[in-house]
Amino acid sequence: MAEKPTLEMSRYCVPFTPFRGRLEEGSVCLVSTAAVHHESDPPFELDGDLTYRVIPGTARASELRVADAHYDHGCVDQDVNCVFPIDRLVELTREQRIGGITEKHFSLGFTQALRQLRDETLPHLVEEVRRTRPDAVLLTGG
Repeated sequence: MAEKPTLEMSRYCVPFTPFRGRLEEGSVCLVSTAAVHHESDPPFELDGDLTYRVIPGTARASELRVADAHYDHGCVDQDVNCVFPIDRLVELTREQRIGGITEKHFSLGFTQALRQLRDETLPHLVEEVRRTRPDAVLLTGG
C-alpha cells in the first residue's frame, strides 16, 4: 500500500514584496505563529487550533499570553516581545524609526491540519491583514 504524501508547506511560495518606502513613514503589522493572544481572548486549543486571534494595536506585552505546549517558551514567559515584539515596535514608533503600527495584529496557534490551515484559515487571515493596510508585515514564529 502506497503511503499518502504529506503536505509540505515549504513547497508553497511565501509571498514577498520588497518594501520600497521609508520605514520612518511606514506602518508595521505583526503576524505570529507563536500562539500569542490578548488576555481578554480565549487561549488557543493546545491539541490543535485552526483559528487566529486579533490583537489590538494598543495592546502591550503585559496584556498578552501564550497558549502553546509545542515549543519551549521559557523566554517568552519572561518577555513575550521575543516572539511578538509589540513593545519594541511602539518604541521604534516613538523614536520615529518606523511610522507606526497597525490597529490590529494577528496570531495563530499550533495545528497539524496544514491543508485546512492553508485552504481555510489563511485566506481569511490574509484578507484581515490586507484590511489593516500595513506598509510592512513582520512575521514571527514560536
